[in-house]
Amino acid sequence: MTRYKAALIHLFLSILVIGFFCWIVFFLWYPKPLYSIAHVMEPLKLLVIIGIIVGPMLTLLVFSTKKKAALLRSDLTVIIVLQLLTLGYGIYTIYLGRPSIIAFADGKLHYLVEKFANNQDLTYEELLPEVFSKPKLAYIPQLKTLDIYSSYANLEPLTDKSVLKPYALSVKNMKAKFTSKIDDIDVLLNTYPEDDIKFFLLDKDGDTSFVVFSMKEYKIIDELKY
Repeated sequence: MTRYKAALIHLFLSILVIGFFCWIVFFLWYPKPLYSIAHVMEPLKLLVIIGIIVGPMLTLLVFSTKKKAALLRSDLTVIIVLQLLTLGYGIYTIYLGRPSIIAFADGKLHYLVEKFANNQDLTYEELLPEVFSKPKLAYIPQLKTLDIYSSYANLEPLTDKSVLKPYALSVKNMKAKFTSKIDDIDVLLNTYPEDDIKFFLLDKDGDTSFVVFSMKEYKIIDELKY
C-alpha cells in the first residue's frame, strides 16, 4: 500500500465519522436555527479541520513501506489516538452546549444549555433529554426566580398552544415594531406561509433574539437576525 492510498483511506473514514457527527449536530442537537444562535459552527469547523485535514495529512507524512511494521503501526496508532481524543473532546464540548430543553416562561422562550441542566429535578419523564434527542419543548406556568435553571422541577410539557398565543407576534406586529427588518421578514415569507408563523423572543444566557415558530409544526423553524 502506498502512502497516498493510506492517506485516502484515512480521509474516507474521517469523512464518514465527521459527516455522521455533523448530521447529529444539525438535525438532532442543534436543529435550525439553533446552531446559528448557539454559534456552534466555530468549534465544529475546528473539529472538521483536525478530523478531515490534519489526520490524513499526518498519515501521508509518516506512512512508508520502508519502515518496520511495528514502527509504522506505532506511528499510525499515535495519530489515530490523538485524533480520537481531539474528536471526543470536541463532541463532548458541543454536546454540553446543546439546548436540552427550550422552555417557555415569562412571555419568551429560554434556551436551556445541557451543561447547566438540572435534569434530575424534572418531574415529567417525557422532558428528560436523551443523547440522540432533539430539544424538548416545555414551559413554566409561573416563573418564581430569575435563575431559570433552578426551576426544572416546575417544567411541564408545552402541549397547549393557548399558552403561547398571548405572547406570539404576527408578521404584521413584527413589521410595525421593526420597520428596518421589513425586507428580512419578507424574505422569510418567501419560505414560510404568513398564517403559520409567529415570532417569539428567545433568551440564551441573557442574549435575546427573535425566532420564527411554526404553529402547525409546533417548533422553532428559523430566526430573524438583528
